[in-house]
Amino acid sequence: MKRSRVFVPGLILGVLLGFSGWSSAVAETITLKLATYDPKTAVTVSAIPKLIKLVDEKSKGRLKIDWIGGPEITPGRKQPAAVQKGVLDMSVAWAYVLHVKAAQAMHLSRLTPPEERKSGLYDLLVEEFAKAGFRYLGRTTTATPYVLVSTKKAEKPEDMKGLGFRTSGIYEPIIERAGGRKVRVASPEVYSALQRGLIDVRPAPMGTVVDGKLYEVLKYWVGPGFFPSQNTVLCVNLKKFNSLPADLQKVLVDAMAEIEEGLTSLKTKEFEAAWQVAQKNGMVRNEWPKDVTESFYNDVMKKSWERVEKGLGKELIDKMRPLMGG
Repeated sequence: MKRSRVFVPGLILGVLLGFSGWSSAVAETITLKLATYDPKTAVTVSAIPKLIKLVDEKSKGRLKIDWIGGPEITPGRKQPAAVQKGVLDMSVAWAYVLHVKAAQAMHLSRLTPPEERKSGLYDLLVEEFAKAGFRYLGRTTTATPYVLVSTKKAEKPEDMKGLGFRTSGIYEPIIERAGGRKVRVASPEVYSALQRGLIDVRPAPMGTVVDGKLYEVLKYWVGPGFFPSQNTVLCVNLKKFNSLPADLQKVLVDAMAEIEEGLTSLKTKEFEAAWQVAQKNGMVRNEWPKDVTESFYNDVMKKSWERVEKGLGKELIDKMRPLMGG
């Protein structure tokens, strides 16, 4: 009799909890599939392992990010479309510029990611990305300028006139100001294109130069750096994000905010380390006079703002620019 008095209430409680679904909800783990535009080994995606760990810790194992790979899974250019369709749950990519107008101006920000949150830019981007079916989470790089690395010495801007530049949308104002030739070359073909003399200048973050061992063919860093904020961001499929329990949505948002807090320090150190490697492998810095550098930089920024205004329209630029530090 005594044994039944103890056992039966416990059995009833277990049955009730089972019917309530409480025990299954506690045990459930949600996994999000992530791809990145660069391979896992690239310095450009170095913040991702920490994000994965943070999400796991903050959710106590209920939310996990499965980093399934890089461009070998889906080319970086196509990853945002895969996120839109739900083929991927989330992606780090630059190609959101092909789907979200506001993304086309993000490389011109003069603020750090935490400053963008305070200014209101982050909230504006969340709204703009949502129109295309994405939940914008934040930046995965900053303090990483595109530098002009060249096969030829250039002690002044005029020395770059006529040189072949590997082109991309955001590089065009730089090339036009330098008087260079625009040459389209796919990323995997850049090294051989430099070897063959098809291109002479590759605008790139220093980490990319080192990852691709481009210092073997590029011997000079010339002029100023541009666009340290870059335009690579992390987004989640909006429907997938909205389907998550509210507390797990908060986990993702808070984890990304924490990553952004330490991003400037991390990326500054990575840039400096990459430059040290490039120097040890024979690359040298061609610095221009201060007034020449400032003039070249200001001209490029002016052309860049004019370019994005044509694509975005004055109304959106007028909203964004004050929130980006001008």
